[in-house]
Amino acid sequence: MSTSTTVTRIEPGTYGIDSVHSSIGFEVKHLGISTFRGSFSGFVGTIVAGDGGIEKIDGTIDVDSVEVPDKTLVGHLLSPDFFDAENHPQGSFTSTSVEPDGESKYRVSGDFTLRGVTHPIELTVEVEGAGPGMDGSAVLSLTASGVINRNDFGISWGAKVESGAAVVAEKVRLVLGIEAVKAGE
Repeated sequence: MSTSTTVTRIEPGTYGIDSVHSSIGFEVKHLGISTFRGSFSGFVGTIVAGDGGIEKIDGTIDVDSVEVPDKTLVGHLLSPDFFDAENHPQGSFTSTSVEPDGESKYRVSGDFTLRGVTHPIELTVEVEGAGPGMDGSAVLSLTASGVINRNDFGISWGAKVESGAAVVAEKVRLVLGIEAVKAGE
């Protein structure tokens, strides 16, 4: 019995992120025992693909579009304790290098800016598929994840519970599910 590996062929070009079919979120440990999740509904971005695959990824989020299960927390997240949305309404990522890391996988390094502070981060990106959309236009799907330390970006709110566990951990996992459509199609 033979097995074959299917390599996803990405049509070269610039793809715009389809915000209806994409998600940009974050996960952070809460009280040291559970995972708190949130997402952003306002974002834009592009993915550039060449003959060899993904070449560049850029994106911007509107921090005031943060969504969490408990709506009463949104005001605190937008405050200077966290995103400081009034002074820093957007966050952004601009890739500086894209390296293949196996079939349909990439290590994407780039500059991540949040609260006006920029630090290099690395994302693990996996192409989930590419092909024609409902109208025949080229569509690309990928997932991405990475970890940042929120203190690096000036998010240092640090309440602790009696046991000494942080209410909100320092490490934050970025989780993206992206569908993008080739520009001009």
